Amino acid sequence: MPAQAPTTVYELLQASAAEHPERIALTYIHSLGAEIGEQDLDYAGFFTRLNRSARLLLDLAGTRKPVITLLLPNIPQSQSLLWAAASIGIANPINPLLNEEALASLMEKAGTDLVVALGPVPGSDLWEKALAASRRLSKQPGCLSVLVPGGELHYDSLVDRYSGAALEVALRPRPGDIAAYFHTGGTTGLPRLARQTHANQVAAACAYRACMAAGPEDVALNGLPIFHVAGALVNSLGGLASGLRMLLPTLGGFRNPEVIRQHWRLVEHYGITLSGGIPTSVAAMLDVPIGRHEIGSLRFMLSGGAPVPAALCEKVQAVTGLQLYQAYGMTECSGVITLPNLARPAIPGSAGHVAAPIEVRIDGGEICVRGPTLFAGYLGQEAPLLEDGWLRSGDLGHLDEEGNLFITGRAKDLIIRSGHNIDPALIENCLESHPAVSLAAAVGMPDEYAGELPVVFVQLRQDLSASVEELQQHAFEHIAERPACPKRVFLVAALPVTVVGKIHKQRLREMAAASVYLERLGSDCPGVTCEVAQGPEGGLWISLRGVSAGHLACCVEHAEALGLQVREVVSAPACA
Repeated sequence: MPAQAPTTVYELLQASAAEHPERIALTYIHSLGAEIGEQDLDYAGFFTRLNRSARLLLDLAGTRKPVITLLLPNIPQSQSLLWAAASIGIANPINPLLNEEALASLMEKAGTDLVVALGPVPGSDLWEKALAASRRLSKQPGCLSVLVPGGELHYDSLVDRYSGAALEVALRPRPGDIAAYFHTGGTTGLPRLARQTHANQVAAACAYRACMAAGPEDVALNGLPIFHVAGALVNSLGGLASGLRMLLPTLGGFRNPEVIRQHWRLVEHYGITLSGGIPTSVAAMLDVPIGRHEIGSLRFMLSGGAPVPAALCEKVQAVTGLQLYQAYGMTECSGVITLPNLARPAIPGSAGHVAAPIEVRIDGGEICVRGPTLFAGYLGQEAPLLEDGWLRSGDLGHLDEEGNLFITGRAKDLIIRSGHNIDPALIENCLESHPAVSLAAAVGMPDEYAGELPVVFVQLRQDLSASVEELQQHAFEHIAERPACPKRVFLVAALPVTVVGKIHKQRLREMAAASVYLERLGSDCPGVTCEVAQGPEGGLWISLRGVSAGHLACCVEHAEALGLQVREVVSAPACA
């Protein structure tokens, strides 16, 4: 009789350890000097460490089914702790770069019983933030340091005191149990906590294993953080469920510029078969010459986490000879909506292929999703935000006849010029077709008459140049939809990105608004500076500096004409 398929994260990892006990599960690359410094952990050792970690967490949390908040980079200890926490309680990985107030708010909302954080390391205030945030919580949880000792509780010193035997049945989770809270949300207020069940996470991992045709012979580079579903569920859990060797490149992952600079060296050194990253990371990899490095081990590259420019797909093909496939997911879908269809060549512009048991339909231009990866709703919410089992993604797109999904933008990212809906992708794809352009991001700039006008921020390729006038003319010649032609092109050294590397469009909206506001003031109000930020209800707030009494009315009038709410005015110092 065949063994029953795993139904929980614990069973999934137990099965991998039983099937591939001596194969390397994790390789931590701790240094990238003349010699590559590394540490290996095989599947049997990893599962033993998971069991030890689970018992340690239960002991320190002092409660059954505890909520364990993890403020950690993607290192081997984090992998053991993340899945141990999910196995005996609820894992709550949080972005370590959030400020103390945001950390405390999320941890309080989660009901944190124990905080696990990277110990004090040079150049980081994470341990101090973790301690300060934990003191603000009603439960007053303890703090467990990882890697570097901090305080009395140090994970690396304590974990081997606990049994590595398989967990007692009474401690193990069930498929419908909540495995994790992942924070997610829009650009206003603090993020919400999405509840994912073990069944959700297992479905995501199995989808990765099937669609990526991943197995024990694969070597995958995972430079994404564990607080992001792509780093945790798709790359990590999916990779471990496949029995592959996962490389964790330094404490910084793909945020470490040295990892990007040495990407091709790592491919050759480890025989990497699966690599890729968010579009900005892949674009940066391609800016580094391959040189004499042998990269024939790579099967293909994968990108996702943000819309992937068609020009980037073409450049990957031209530079490496490889296909750049795309994946698309959301926290609310456990990171998986579409994955590659390896039976066909990659389709530039496609966000991936829809495969059973996941379903996708388009309703009024919006992508809707249904299937086993859909989450159990937000914490504190009575019922999931689902309509007949369908989740509205907030993304706009369409499907072709073969089930390939194309994303054309976010519903909230539409630029509305005098009632005319403009898809930012139309502008971005045009500018990215220019040979000197690496990345482009279009947003709406406030306008007194049209409401907003399309503008585009452009990051040029290394060692190439193009003028604003040249790029504007390129757009005019190639965008047939005249209202979509950008009214302005901003050249930037690098597009602003979020902590997980997505282009930060909200910041671009703020930059565009500040630019047009100062332009309107001109020389009428000398010495005035401004800062624009999104307000709590979604509008744009402006703070003014250096405003003289005689210019106050003019400054406020210009702001209100652009739809900007004046939040603060700091007067210019009086003349002596």
